[in-house]
Amino acid sequence: MKEKKVDFYNEKDILGQDKSVVFISADSEGDNPDKNSDYKLDHSNEYELPTIKTRYFSLLIDVIAILLISLGASTLFEKIGEVPDYVRGLTFLIVVILYEPILISTWCTFGQLITNIRVRNLKNPEIKIWFIYANIRLIVKSLLGWLSFLTITFNNNRRAIHDFASGSIVVVPKD
Repeated sequence: MKEKKVDFYNEKDILGQDKSVVFISADSEGDNPDKNSDYKLDHSNEYELPTIKTRYFSLLIDVIAILLISLGASTLFEKIGEVPDYVRGLTFLIVVILYEPILISTWCTFGQLITNIRVRNLKNPEIKIWFIYANIRLIVKSLLGWLSFLTITFNNNRRAIHDFASGSIVVVPKD
């Protein structure tokens, strides 16, 4: 019986489409190719990364902005007249839940604008993170609170735990 030779460079899949050859670099993947390569990416030489102080200050500005937006909505409800309490509570909850994910996935929050930082995709810091990842980031950040920021000083990309959970990085934008 004659063995069939397989040419992996010209192999076709079931539908007859060419399969592209994937080369894995030892530098980007480490010794274990199954390991997630997010931890090996180092953007500290390419981008200016904000300090923990800048990130906390941005968060503080955002909390103040959320309170001001909620206060504005409450004032608007006062002018309208009788508005049930559950509508007021629901409005506050919507502002708190949607403020950060919507603004991060489209542009930046008010605190990030003032401190000149942006949340971006780790693998390509030129693009914004998706809305779903911004929600994951908010959930983890809310659940862990200040503990989420502990990892910032221990990794090259200054990523917090919520950045690891959402695949994001916080950078100072290039002019």
